[in-house]
Amino acid sequence: MPFANVFINNSTLGAASDDEGNFRIYGNIPDEFELVASFVGYKTISKTIQRKGRQAVYQNFDLEFIEDQLSEVALKAKRDKSWERNIRMFKEVFLAVPDDPYGRDIEILNPWVLDFESVKPDKGFKYTQATAQQALQVVNKALGYQIDFHLQDFRMLRNASRFFGQAYYKNLAPSDSTNGEQWKTNRELNYQNSTRHLMLSILLRNAERQGFELYLTKTESDFRVRTNDFTVELNESIIPLKLDSIYSRPLGNGSYRIFLPGRIEVHHLSKPWPNDYYTNIYHAISWMIAPGGYVDVDRNGTLLYPAQLVLSGYMGRQRMARSLPLDFVPDEGFAGFVEELKLFQARYKTLNALREKPWITLNKHYFHPGENLWLGGRMLYQNPIAQDSLSRVVYVEIWNDKLKQVHSAQFPIQEGLISGGIQLADSLPVGDYILRAYTRWGLNFPEKDRFEIPFPIIPEDQQVVFSENVEEDEFGDLVLNTLYEIQDSLNFRKALIHLSLADSYDNPVEADFHLSVLSGFVAPELSQALRLEKALDWKDEPLPDTFDSNLPFSIDYGISVAGRFSPDRKKDSKAQVITLVKGDLEDFGQVRSDSSGYFWATGLMGQDSISLAIAALDSKQQSLGSVSLIPFSRPIFRGSFSRIPFQTQSISDVRERLIDLEGDFVQLEEFVKEETREELRPDRNYAYGDPNQEVGEADLETKTWAEILGLLRFNLNTLKFRNYTFGEETGSPLLIIDGNSRPFLEKEEFREILLGYDPSQLKSIKVYYDNITNAAYGMAGYAGVMIIETKNGFRTGPEEGRRFNPAEFDVFSIPGFTSFKEFPIVPPKDQLLKNKPTLYWNPKAITQKGSLDFEVYVPLEVKKLWIKIEGLSEDGDPVYKLIPIEIGK
Repeated sequence: MPFANVFINNSTLGAASDDEGNFRIYGNIPDEFELVASFVGYKTISKTIQRKGRQAVYQNFDLEFIEDQLSEVALKAKRDKSWERNIRMFKEVFLAVPDDPYGRDIEILNPWVLDFESVKPDKGFKYTQATAQQALQVVNKALGYQIDFHLQDFRMLRNASRFFGQAYYKNLAPSDSTNGEQWKTNRELNYQNSTRHLMLSILLRNAERQGFELYLTKTESDFRVRTNDFTVELNESIIPLKLDSIYSRPLGNGSYRIFLPGRIEVHHLSKPWPNDYYTNIYHAISWMIAPGGYVDVDRNGTLLYPAQLVLSGYMGRQRMARSLPLDFVPDEGFAGFVEELKLFQARYKTLNALREKPWITLNKHYFHPGENLWLGGRMLYQNPIAQDSLSRVVYVEIWNDKLKQVHSAQFPIQEGLISGGIQLADSLPVGDYILRAYTRWGLNFPEKDRFEIPFPIIPEDQQVVFSENVEEDEFGDLVLNTLYEIQDSLNFRKALIHLSLADSYDNPVEADFHLSVLSGFVAPELSQALRLEKALDWKDEPLPDTFDSNLPFSIDYGISVAGRFSPDRKKDSKAQVITLVKGDLEDFGQVRSDSSGYFWATGLMGQDSISLAIAALDSKQQSLGSVSLIPFSRPIFRGSFSRIPFQTQSISDVRERLIDLEGDFVQLEEFVKEETREELRPDRNYAYGDPNQEVGEADLETKTWAEILGLLRFNLNTLKFRNYTFGEETGSPLLIIDGNSRPFLEKEEFREILLGYDPSQLKSIKVYYDNITNAAYGMAGYAGVMIIETKNGFRTGPEEGRRFNPAEFDVFSIPGFTSFKEFPIVPPKDQLLKNKPTLYWNPKAITQKGSLDFEVYVPLEVKKLWIKIEGLSEDGDPVYKLIPIEIGK
């Protein structure tokens, strides 16, 4: 077999076979190595060879032909969005992490050889698998190599990944001497602080001279929580590790076994690097652990079996962009360089990962004056993993073609989804309008991170003409099936609709939809450019590498306020603790103003108008000065005003207004509702939802407070859960005992109350500490929440003697979330159901085992329905379907 490639894995040592299939490899051959043979159309094969001191080694290969089973192929003119998203994630895992400046200098020349498949194992998490029938041809212009990489396995999970294969390195020809010197420097820089460099320094017992400090990490104690202070953690959670305590022994054939005593924290003293793990350390940090207790290396420190070592931190960032062949050896005079940090160059990538953008769809795409507009949507994220830390509020506005704002609203973002409604004014003139949506955090980024959707308002006696030649897309290999049944009654019909989503193997696929059902006379779509599939193009548009921002706009975790404190006495500091109280102690919180008096508070919950009392108080609860609020300046409208081309026609019969109105289907008689108070039961967590963690009676009866707080990861000294809100002035967590809230507790008072209970007398302790579950508590729960139920306790209601006195506070009325009436779905059974454009609307429809069932009540005169489905599958593939249903007579 002529021209086959034979090479020593992960090296520059290799050769092509001659006309007779013979090959010969010369060089500094390791004592133990993996020899690889490959040929296009044949399976790549490898052999592990132990040289055992021999000067020559003979090895034959028999390659097996790949018999591809060809199946039916469906050609599509549209871009394969799913493949493009997968290849982008593949490059971040395989080539370089997003903020690596070497990432721009490495590329795959033949990415089309890659295929991706979603795998659902019987056990464990679902993952995306990549395969390649040919070797990936990678060019690394930062280090001067061309690499043929034979991919053997590649798996991507949501927050983890792994890959392995055989790599053959070839030196690129430098364009000039400067280019060659730069490659030499870059190679030596990447050798320093590499896994190979570290292992060799451990083997030679000179790690400290090579710039490494090693620490053995202790398992976190039951009572103590790690801080971000290195001096505090030294000899507590990390113990200096002497090289003499790391045992190694030769295995023969030039290889060695190094026994690692546990999880080791590695400090790269010669590698300046930003990190947020310690606030007072300014070099790179890595962690390594050998699951089997040891690793095998050759005499150069090269790992013989990379799977023996698990890396994280700085060394865990290494990808192909930083990889060196095993036969690379730095110059003897190499003493190490300090690589210049290219922070500004990488900053745009860091900022890009923090971007978000709303996407909005409407219950229909044209309206009449006075109608109710329902909207649904979702947030798009450049880095979905950051979703939990980004905005919880979306701002929505409606502008007319005179660039005048006619409506504004703000709605909560819940688990990345948006739902809301706006009552259009009767006085709105006919014309073109735009609905604009954005987040406060998104204002730090270019205007393309704001969303706009145009729609017309037309006269009541007009309707939009709709062409039914609609391209119905089902993206990727997903198939959406629809079954329905029509049931008749005296006053309306009921459509029982079943939707099912499956992949090409008929396996159910989960998805969430924005779902609307419209009467047949309504145009369900005016432009395909408004679809979610088109909006996802934003994720493929990174920031320019010249972009920078000082991020002046903060993230909304709820309703937010900004203000300024002015002391009564000029000599007093403007930096004070600012107390905020919502209503009559319905919520409270404390933030700190800066030296200019500016403060920012977020996390409030409430609709329409919120009464908020704000003050800076002294130890006697007397006001220290006055507070003023800084209004949120909404961005002005800039750019062109988009319009959708459409045609209208007259409605022949307009005796009844065929419009969508808010409210119920029927006007009910007036009645007086007596005030009732819902019982806040402990078994329902007082309506606060499921906790993050809970300790029950079995542990409470047998464990000490130290052990219990250790289980809850609660630090009694700092009053912080885990490491959340570290470094912030958050006060103590919200303490709720037998249903009674204990606000404004000083830290000593919190400890005294908590430790005053004998754990054996408690029924349960439930805690809430992340920024998702805390949202139910507003600002009061920002530092976390602890709910305690005693065995003899019961709720007697709020303490009657405690009422909030706002005398020392400045009181403001601020806008909360915009209230709206949910879409009415079920009509009365004894009245004729009148015709209307929108018959069903659910902006948060979710499948269960790939299926979704729902009911639509249909007026008798409606002969046709449009079912419009738009959303994302669990793998992030857009799904769109417009389904006509003929009801008949």
